Amino acid sequence: MARKASLLREALLSYVTSGDDALVLGSLNVLATLLQTKELDESMLDALGILPQRKQHKKLLLQALVGEGSGEERLFSSASSPLKDGINSELASYLQMLKDQYGVSLSCPDVGTNSQVHRFQVLDALVSLFCRSNISAETLWDGGWLLHQLLPHSEAELNRHHLKLLDDSYKECSSKLFEEARGTWPDILITVLCDEWKKCKRAIEASSPRTEPKSTLLPSQKSSSEELNSSESSFNAGERMCELVKVFVLLHQLQIFSLGRAVPDLPPIFPSLDVLENWRAKTAGVDVSVDAVPCRVAFERGKERHFCFLAISMGACGWVVLAEELSLKPDYGVVRVAAPLAGCNPRIDDKHSRWLHLRIRPSSFPFTDTAKFAAHEKVKTKVLVDGRWTLAFRDGESCKSALSMILEEINLQSSEVERRLKSILDLEGTVDTSNPSRPLEASSSRTTPYSL
Repeated sequence: MARKASLLREALLSYVTSGDDALVLGSLNVLATLLQTKELDESMLDALGILPQRKQHKKLLLQALVGEGSGEERLFSSASSPLKDGINSELASYLQMLKDQYGVSLSCPDVGTNSQVHRFQVLDALVSLFCRSNISAETLWDGGWLLHQLLPHSEAELNRHHLKLLDDSYKECSSKLFEEARGTWPDILITVLCDEWKKCKRAIEASSPRTEPKSTLLPSQKSSSEELNSSESSFNAGERMCELVKVFVLLHQLQIFSLGRAVPDLPPIFPSLDVLENWRAKTAGVDVSVDAVPCRVAFERGKERHFCFLAISMGACGWVVLAEELSLKPDYGVVRVAAPLAGCNPRIDDKHSRWLHLRIRPSSFPFTDTAKFAAHEKVKTKVLVDGRWTLAFRDGESCKSALSMILEEINLQSSEVERRLKSILDLEGTVDTSNPSRPLEASSSRTTPYSL
């Protein structure tokens, strides 16, 4: 039986450390199923290295200390016992704690080391898994659940090598997350981070793993980003951002765990600023000669329209705006079209210095809940398409002025997101997260009277 368990453990752990996403997910599901099977003998779980023993060892140790025969016999008898190999690592830590705090010295010379070796093999494989970049966040979360089952209360069994690997992986992921503040979706980055934080905490601390075993038998649905040929697609960038956030959240919560602290219900995000003095649209009156720039654009072939162009940001949100001047109120107009500022990728045409090209991405990313939209492929296909604006200005200087306005507002927007993210990247810092703020959602169009 022990030999079979050893072969099974080695096979499963080899898949975890070097298999593809499907093999890793399948192996984690097998380990989770074995861990939760009540009919399975504990010695089998012990041989697999996945027997959570803390409560059991506390009970046995207490029985031994108060002189109850059965507990003392099971803990200290040199006779063969199915639990003998399974109590080594946890028991040793309790015996050392008794000696340090109360001066009580107990020994257990006959306890073997097999259980400790098996357990550390599992921990090594899980830590190695969290450092892999070719595994999906959903699968990594399942690995986080298994680690929490093995180490539910402390990080005592994670050695320095484990902590170093986790720390390096976390720092690398943190750097990539910070770069997303200047990416295509900074306006929803904080919202996604807060949502995924709560989901990850629930998944790791749940009594059962989140992934159903049947998912390992069914082919995984191809990611929408893999179906796109264009690397410039905002939807592609959004999927990558959401995946990165999920991995970051898991690694961050593991870092908190490794520091011996409880994971908070909400991430430590700085709140948004109440006073935004740099907001271009903070007042009702805006000088048309300084801010709005006249331009022409044709949304339909042969139907060119005149607008005033404006780029504005408010905290983590931002828009590019096309407004029509009101004939009865000079310098005032109505906003006809508004699109997200982030991800617009402004570019002056190579051959026409008066033309400004903008990419117009969706105002929201609706597929963070993939299960909700899995059955709506037709709708999904339509949303994947980015819009394109080509604005024609009076001269090259006006075009450069519009470009500078966009870049300035993008910088303000990204700087605000970076400011709010800095708190979560400081693991040792203490931040009040009782009421974290979330960015406002931008509308794709509106007809509110707006000053030019």
